[in-house]
Amino acid sequence: MHPTTEQLAALQRFRERHGRMWKSKLQELWMREPGSRYPDASVLRQIRNQLGPTWLQNFRLTEAS
Repeated sequence: MHPTTEQLAALQRFRERHGRMWKSKLQELWMREPGSRYPDASVLRQIRNQLGPTWLQNFRLTEAS
């Protein structure tokens, strides 16, 4: 399974906001904050639910851009 265009855009925006350690920050949010307190929360939860944390570890945003 691959991320949708909308999901890729949400990941890009998250990376822009959180910098070099964006994956760690996103995984932390996935584990600690089930609510929608951050931008793109619903789309980022879709990624978690559909693709999962292991997928994120191996994913490189530049490959998909």
